[in-house]
Amino acid sequence: MPRLSAAEQTEINLSVGAVVVSNNLSYLTMGIVLSAAWTYFSKFPADRWWFKALVALCVSMCLCDTIATGIYAYDWAVTNYANPAILVFIHWTVPPKGFLLAMCGLTVQLFYAWRLWIMTMKNNWILPAVVGCLSLLGWCIACWMVHIMTTHKLTSDLALLLPVVYIWLGGSVAADVVITSSMIYYLGLRFRISPEFPLGGSPNWVFHRSLCKLIIRTVECNLLSLFAQAITVGLFNCSSLGLYFETADMTLAKVYTFSLLVSLNCRHSDSGPGTSHGGFSSSRGEQGIVELTIRHPSSFPSTRVSHIQQETTSDWQEQPAFNDNKFDTHVLSPA
Repeated sequence: MPRLSAAEQTEINLSVGAVVVSNNLSYLTMGIVLSAAWTYFSKFPADRWWFKALVALCVSMCLCDTIATGIYAYDWAVTNYANPAILVFIHWTVPPKGFLLAMCGLTVQLFYAWRLWIMTMKNNWILPAVVGCLSLLGWCIACWMVHIMTTHKLTSDLALLLPVVYIWLGGSVAADVVITSSMIYYLGLRFRISPEFPLGGSPNWVFHRSLCKLIIRTVECNLLSLFAQAITVGLFNCSSLGLYFETADMTLAKVYTFSLLVSLNCRHSDSGPGTSHGGFSSSRGEQGIVELTIRHPSSFPSTRVSHIQQETTSDWQEQPAFNDNKFDTHVLSPA
């Protein structure tokens, strides 16, 4: 093999090296997703079938995405290493990988839109509709970008995506902001200002703390996805960095799926003393059950907050749960 010049070696580092590093990150995040998926199926063997199907679909798309990135890295780093006749072309796995990312992102965000609708006691359809429209906008833009990558063969043609990719990022940011702010309002502020459910009482304090934990978990997941998307767009805009934007792009599908799994895994385990309903949970603890009835102000209908398990030891932690028009909170899982 002839010795490469400094300029050629730099070009390979920015292309092949970037793909190899990104592929390693793809494998790492896939392992995290598989671990979270194993936890889900172990903890919730009796969960609703369509939640299992949703998790299986997203994990399957992540597996296909990871296989595609592995083929991509092997072709460029082994089979066609330092072959300029191959490296100037967009690899054939890039369009399918982009479509899998678009489908995975749409699936997860529509799940959050559904959860937001349940959270509002099925009264507020505007917020879920906004999240759904923004998700569909991002999916359409992603499909357009896949079309561009399919019809244009050169790597340099990826620059055609630059004006539109900002709209995709903006739509994702807007959807995550709506989801997060809605959860903060409905699960945080709405209950804090309710005179029928003061913060001072011990069971109420545990309940409020449960809501805060769920809000924090949602904010963390949304920030993680936004961080990965922002890195992708930012590095893509820097042509001097070559294909290093793939470091975040190859992990995005796994980040979306991990967000879904974290949301589902924070519930009470079905293998324990309770079962899950509606994507959240219902359970009865080993000690006495405190039952409270709350009438929410203004647009909130009369709802029943039931099965609030008093916290008996520090080894238990609480999370809120939704069951159609009932809002249940329980001790969910050992810490």
